[in-house]
Amino acid sequence: MSACHSEDGRILYPWVMKDVEELWNTYFSKTFNWRSFTLGKSGSSKKAAYRLSMILRKNAAWLDCSAHSDIDDVFEQFQSYMLGASAYLEKHGVEEASNIMNQQVTIRMTFWSFLEPSLKHIHDMTHLAMGNEPDQALQADIDRRKEKADILKAFREETLAFVKEMAYVSGSDKFSNQRLDQALTIARQAMEQARNDIEWSEG
Repeated sequence: MSACHSEDGRILYPWVMKDVEELWNTYFSKTFNWRSFTLGKSGSSKKAAYRLSMILRKNAAWLDCSAHSDIDDVFEQFQSYMLGASAYLEKHGVEEASNIMNQQVTIRMTFWSFLEPSLKHIHDMTHLAMGNEPDQALQADIDRRKEKADILKAFREETLAFVKEMAYVSGSDKFSNQRLDQALTIARQAMEQARNDIEWSEG
């Protein structure tokens, strides 16, 4: 399961910027002789965390997430993709990567300017580093999310139909509610087992 990087699933904790600083300085600043990490003009960890949260949420699709994804998951994807981008840059050189980044690469590159104008270049470099075609990888993720939505929609419809049927077949004698509650307890246990199975497989 994901580590907890936020309280509400939307805005990163201020202390997360320490992890970002270590990531940037280790795999970008020192490796490519770029500017060391700073919090930005405000100099505030809280404001920097909010700024990064907004960038990640706006660009979630480039991290194979969605606008509805928990910021913890998006941030972990961001960390992984940043490592992939660093590996690509180290192998191919920053000059060759300039076209992908859509900006001139100089020693004045900062963490915040590296995230501009979007995170598309980070997505592209990471997938190229893995030997994947970026556009195909993005389309595959879109197809996967559509299939997931279809599966959940079908289950929702089945669940609603099940509830309606249970209301009808449970009867109306004095023990009907007791039998209904017992039957639904079994259904709840099955759903809890399904949740545990998914969490275990994702862990």
